[in-house]
Amino acid sequence: MKAAEIESHLRSLRGSGPYPDPDVDTFKSGGPETEVTGIAVGWMSYTWALEKALALGCSLFVTHEPTYYDHEDADPDVFRLPGARAKRAFIESSGIAILRCHDLWDLIPEIGIPDAWGRCLGLGEPVAGDRYLRAYAVEPVAAAGFAAVLAGRLVPLGQPGVQLLGPAEKTIRRVATGTGAITPVLEMVADLGVDAVIATDDGIDYWRDGALAIDLGIPIFVVNHPVSELAGVEALAEHLKAAFPQIPVHHIPQRCMYVTIPPHPGG
Repeated sequence: MKAAEIESHLRSLRGSGPYPDPDVDTFKSGGPETEVTGIAVGWMSYTWALEKALALGCSLFVTHEPTYYDHEDADPDVFRLPGARAKRAFIESSGIAILRCHDLWDLIPEIGIPDAWGRCLGLGEPVAGDRYLRAYAVEPVAAAGFAAVLAGRLVPLGQPGVQLLGPAEKTIRRVATGTGAITPVLEMVADLGVDAVIATDDGIDYWRDGALAIDLGIPIFVVNHPVSELAGVEALAEHLKAAFPQIPVHHIPQRCMYVTIPPHPGG
């Protein structure tokens, strides 16, 4: 099987759109003629994840996010860094093909990033939404209590807690989620009629949205960008397993990108 078949299948899943044009769902290394011995799927094509894919016998890595630290993978400035040049040399010498699945998986309903995230959080069915955003009704609860439940849901994904901006004591009844870094607080509150927002650290500006939360009394729960997308990426792997049962498909689990370091005992 050629990598072109996997690319063609993914593109066949697109609905009426609209999709970004041009999109970023292209090969970042290798190409359509790569013979697929196995498929690895991960949120980010980190060097360690590519090494694991190769060790599993995979010649194709399907990644949700960029390979070379730029959304279009087109910024030559990054290769001023020796480490970036080393990663490129490793990829080219390994022969692994890297295919991005981002714009599709951010928009596809039910199995894509937005709805997989809601399921991960146990929020039930959305009551409103658009291409990237969802709104959910929740049982009335203080923001601090909701944050504690949310944090518990994210422990398996390595999130060491949830940041809460705004009033901890406010009772919330309707909460919005976004897709990855697409968590525009103002739009979510104004257009979806929610009283709280689950945002990502890449999807807000603290100087703007944090101030909005404090001044307007709108609780914002902040999670790590990858954490909000890991369930969707796992769903992508499961989809490819079902679509291509003759090819080994491996999900490469990833986690929250950071750890929190407490002060050293005694200062």
